[in-house]
Amino acid sequence: MKNALWFAAAGLAILIAFGLQSPFMAYVLYAFLLLLLISHLSSLAWISGLDCARSISRTTLQQGEEIDVEVCITNNRGWPIPWLFLEDYAPADFPVTGNNKRLATLMPGRSITIKYSLQCPRRGYHRVGPMLMESGDLFGLQKRFRTDQQQEYVSVLPTIAYIDTFNISAKRPQGPVRISNRVYQDPTRIHSIREYVPGDPMNAIHWKATARTGVLHVKTNEPSSVLGGTVMLDLHEDSYKPEDKENRIELAITTAASIAYLLQMSGEQVGLLTNAGDAAEAAKYEVASHASKARDELDALVGEEDILHRISPLCVPTMRSPMQAVQIAENLARVVPGRGIDAVDMVLSQASMLPRDAALLPVVPQVSDRLALALAAMKINGFNVSVFLIRDQRAFQEAAELLAPHYIDVFHIEDESSLHEINPAHIGR
Repeated sequence: MKNALWFAAAGLAILIAFGLQSPFMAYVLYAFLLLLLISHLSSLAWISGLDCARSISRTTLQQGEEIDVEVCITNNRGWPIPWLFLEDYAPADFPVTGNNKRLATLMPGRSITIKYSLQCPRRGYHRVGPMLMESGDLFGLQKRFRTDQQQEYVSVLPTIAYIDTFNISAKRPQGPVRISNRVYQDPTRIHSIREYVPGDPMNAIHWKATARTGVLHVKTNEPSSVLGGTVMLDLHEDSYKPEDKENRIELAITTAASIAYLLQMSGEQVGLLTNAGDAAEAAKYEVASHASKARDELDALVGEEDILHRISPLCVPTMRSPMQAVQIAENLARVVPGRGIDAVDMVLSQASMLPRDAALLPVVPQVSDRLALALAAMKINGFNVSVFLIRDQRAFQEAAELLAPHYIDVFHIEDESSLHEINPAHIGR
């Protein structure tokens, strides 16, 4: 558009020169038009013949760790590029060691490589790239910007609080030691033998004792205990108040990751259920190359993110596995607040698929009347429930009042140190 205006203005000036019969003015305008045409064509040609190949040292890391980034830019055209400015996009608050920017001259068929290290200080699923390329003509009249088609993503895992009060050497250190609601009997744990009474199931008959005494006897079994838990993380966008919202969300994620780690270290089964969005669903490793004459316009195009449309909960099935906590942490690294189902609908829709021999451990910013009734129904149906409420004294008091009649414990997590003060014997009770 800008070039069209220049050409239109120059054409009008040439007409005026002819009208004034001024050859010197017409000559100057011819030279200007030729200069403008050369600068336009050269800027287009130089920026279009570049290819990039990138690599990063790893894609999953802890907070504060570094990754090494390497980008190779090759001139595949048959003409040199007199000047080329390169900058690799990275999160603005991530410290860079080395230089992710470079000004260079690139001959035909030659390559240049940019190497730098990027420190990742916060949890999340972060984009590295694409490469921004800027070039133009020798006269400074034209500038062109273009982005590469490749970008990478790194998962920065959430913080895990190591809770000292959890005795890892104990057989059942994490808390759900006994069950008040007997879900079912464990046939492998025979408690005693008694005489048969009408109504006893036939598969409970102890045939050896019956044959020895001549009277029907049945075996009774010990009730099964609760083993581990399913962490239910509420990350619905509307559940968190605007005040200190980001820090409360990160504390909720840390709480969920810490509980999962401790359950696994205890040899228990553990799972995750959350209504959060998954940032990986919007990630694109191959993207369209954008071209522009303005840097601000290109920055806005690169910064655009796809909208997450997840409606069903993100779930890591509850099971006992040495990699279970790692899988949960990797999922929690990518979660972002969602706008799908709320905590109540998540509980009700997934209740039939949750194992009853695992405690239900909701991590929530508040407990509404509807959620209290839903958790009470889970308790009646045989689930052990313990609620972890995130940094809100008033919401904690309201939750305690709502859940106390149903004998559901509520733990107030004001910060990471609160996790160290939890009495393990009360979790999942």
